[in-house]
Amino acid sequence: MFRGRKPKLKLPPIEETAKDFRVVDGEPYLDDIFEYDMEVSRGFSRAELGEEEYVSAYSRVVNRLLAHGEHKFFAAVDPYGRYLGHVWVCIMEDTVDFVLTAYILDIETKARGLGIGSALLEMAEEWARDNGAKRISLRVELNNPALNWYRRMGYRERAFILEKEL
Repeated sequence: MFRGRKPKLKLPPIEETAKDFRVVDGEPYLDDIFEYDMEVSRGFSRAELGEEEYVSAYSRVVNRLLAHGEHKFFAAVDPYGRYLGHVWVCIMEDTVDFVLTAYILDIETKARGLGIGSALLEMAEEWARDNGAKRISLRVELNNPALNWYRRMGYRERAFILEKEL
């Protein structure tokens, strides 16, 4: 008897299923997380790098970040397990007050307005609290449209990053 491949299940578009998302451990989704993050980050980057150079630089930075602190990834997925977004949080000792601080290194969602970002942020905060962090911090570019959303979520300016081209 011939046993061919199982027919692929025709899934509804993510746009239809995203509203029924759930937040799960992100470890099984790391390939999706870094692929999507690299795509989004490329859109923000001001570096004039070719694709191969960009991928190399991105990988180098991610590996350096992963070398320090305690990291946790959470992913939002639809009912079929398809990736919808993520949050990457890292706990390290703060260099000013010397308390454990959770740093949100990245939060991205593919679908907006469904509460995915809020659920991911809440999960990151809960994990940080449960793991001894006394505060949570993140960096947001001034022109990022999410800046006001973070303010609505209770985040306030604590410091400014000043920079100068050399």
